[in-house]
Amino acid sequence: MTTEEKKIGIIGKIVNLENEKLIDQVDELLKGELIDLKTRIPGWGKNMITEISDDFDDFIPPGFPIQ
Repeated sequence: MTTEEKKIGIIGKIVNLENEKLIDQVDELLKGELIDLKTRIPGWGKNMITEISDDFDDFIPPGFPIQ
């Protein structure tokens, strides 16, 4: 199923909705999607990784340059 086919299917489901609360939730979800699509923010992952294994640099996957 292509992206366009998925969109058409979702639009069809939205058109058939009768529950006002559910319609509002879909609307909020779609508004949030447009707002949350931002580029990376420096420092976003700071302090997420607290420990790295001692042998982290021992293996270099194929295709990566050896430094």
